[in-house]
Amino acid sequence: MAENQAQTIRIGEKHYDATNLTEQAVALLGDIEKVDGELGRLQLQSSIASVAKSSLIEKLVAETANLTEVEAPAEQAPQA
Repeated sequence: MAENQAQTIRIGEKHYDATNLTEQAVALLGDIEKVDGELGRLQLQSSIASVAKSSLIEKLVAETANLTEVEAPAEQAPQA
């Protein structure tokens, strides 16, 4: 059944027989998979860092709840 079908791969908008790919093309596909994995890992780390930052801000707001608020300093012209 499906075992006799050629395995195809989509690159851009075109499909190719995967068994006809060059060694270089296979290596490039492997590199793309590694990069995709790294992007996923980095996105997860970024999400974790965002949650941690939000939690720290909430704790800081709670910690400063009893402090007296003061006026913000006036904007100063940049010094040369």
